Amino acid sequence: MTGALRSGPKSQQDSLSSMLEAYTPSRPCQRGDIIKGAIVRVSPKCILVDIGGKCDAMIHPQEVERMDPHEFHDLHPGQTIHVYVVDSGDKDNVIIVSRTQALQQGDWLQAQELLDSGETVNLEVIDANQGGVIVCLGQLRGFVPGSQLGSRWRFQQNKNEPEHRWNTLIGQTLKLKVIEVTPQRNRLIFSERKADDGKESKRALLKELEPGMVVEGVISNVVDFGAFVNVNGVDGLLHISELSWQRIKHPTEVVRKGQKIKVHILDIDLERGRLGLSLKQLLPDPWEGVAETYHEGQLVEVEIVNLTAFGAFASPIDTPGVEGLIHLSELCDHPVSRPDEVVQVGIHKLARILSLQPRSRRLAFSLKQVPEDATPEEGPPADGEGPKLEE
Repeated sequence: MTGALRSGPKSQQDSLSSMLEAYTPSRPCQRGDIIKGAIVRVSPKCILVDIGGKCDAMIHPQEVERMDPHEFHDLHPGQTIHVYVVDSGDKDNVIIVSRTQALQQGDWLQAQELLDSGETVNLEVIDANQGGVIVCLGQLRGFVPGSQLGSRWRFQQNKNEPEHRWNTLIGQTLKLKVIEVTPQRNRLIFSERKADDGKESKRALLKELEPGMVVEGVISNVVDFGAFVNVNGVDGLLHISELSWQRIKHPTEVVRKGQKIKVHILDIDLERGRLGLSLKQLLPDPWEGVAETYHEGQLVEVEIVNLTAFGAFASPIDTPGVEGLIHLSELCDHPVSRPDEVVQVGIHKLARILSLQPRSRRLAFSLKQVPEDATPEEGPPADGEGPKLEE
């Protein structure tokens, strides 16, 4: 009897404890948890989410106000989403969650996976600053330091405006590798250099090539100083001086991005992984027939193609790929301090050939040694000797 009386209260106590546990279950979440829930209500002030607790969780009003309008209108009651627990409600029983931080946590996990696996990812440059460029991996903003950008971009930096030195990369898509993931400090660092196929694989590709070979490639980028051509997976530089025998103002006069092209390999630098290319080497060399066409003392019509501090460069009208110097002292009878006092780029003049050295590709002209009523002369003289130059 006594035993029965003793067991009764204990049994009732256990039953009461079970009821209390059922009525007030342990909190389903802790700060930092990412929980799957269902949207209960959507309003411009707050969004309520059922996460399986005794009360709904709330996405903070400030986050709702900052949402992109399209993102906000896509949310609706019953929709399943993941949220990050910001405040588990221990003090005031109000559970605060964040959808943005949940997405970011997923992105941090992806970033860590990319770091662990060493896989590369293609991301678009959305902004730039003095130190490098900024990309986005999902909701996360990542940084690519200037030291981790490929060498091809270093040529394009605006050194005159350090704060905007990398602005030309905005809108470009880069192949990147994650090199640092530190969520606590909100640091996500990428490298384009390490996303490269690797120095050894590039060396292997370059070893398959030899100077003098003619290969086919695709123009991968066009810049002010030339064009980059992808040859067998390696980008080679086609400098503007190697695009044409004639002087050109910009590479787009000759090539365009995406164009398939055959190029001559000038040199290969295995250590630096660089390839020097030429297009003009595949074109007829205008200097080859110069000795048969011109001679010293001959009067020819030329076009002024460039001005320098010490004179002007001119090309024979009939052979635009050949250039010769008109020294400042040979521009006119009276002394001048600048060539633009006498000539301008693009004008035609009658000039006398002072010196012709085809092997060393040197040619010198004079304007002051041309008589006022002179006319152009064609071909070398019959005896093979040019007339004496005027004193």
